[in-house]
Amino acid sequence: MIRPLLCLPLAALLLAATPATAQPDGLEKQARKLHALASGGYCEPLENAHDAESAYQSWTFSYDLYPGAASDQEEITLIRIWCMTGAYNVTHAYYTYRNYEGLMPLAFAQPAFKVRHETEDDFESPVESVDVTGMNATTILVNSVYDAETRTISSNGLWRGIGDASDAGTWVFNDGEWTLKHYEVDASYDGEASPQLVVDYE
Repeated sequence: MIRPLLCLPLAALLLAATPATAQPDGLEKQARKLHALASGGYCEPLENAHDAESAYQSWTFSYDLYPGAASDQEEITLIRIWCMTGAYNVTHAYYTYRNYEGLMPLAFAQPAFKVRHETEDDFESPVESVDVTGMNATTILVNSVYDAETRTISSNGLWRGIGDASDAGTWVFNDGEWTLKHYEVDASYDGEASPQLVVDYE
């Protein structure tokens, strides 16, 4: 998984390299500090969160270091921290903690794409195609949910409130990393939800 370490302030890099304490309270304190540094001025202060209980969430689980080697496992903690809330979108940043690497920001692979409409420069005209032009990464997910049973993170960003234009992704924990599995885009603005699958690695 690509992690945007080169973009982080030096203080954030030093903090990420410092081992967190083994106690949950110590890890949460360090994660909050890293979040404040890594997000720059983009994310709002955590004290502004409308739901203080869900502003910071974490899940810890073990996985096989090598496929099928259940006797050789590593423990990882996934952390989700609130970034901001808009009229119909809520954003979060994610971090991971492992003993061997410490606390790190988590970046999610996602496709870059170009939408072609029937009438150029009219985003409400019929969509002719959604063309993937490459890959990039993001550290912020919109309306994201973590499913601990399947170890899956999903997002669904609404481009406007009625939900007739959006993008959505699914990332699965696989062999120690979060891997993009699906990504879909609805660029129709036609009053109906009609997403188009642009990435499918099933």
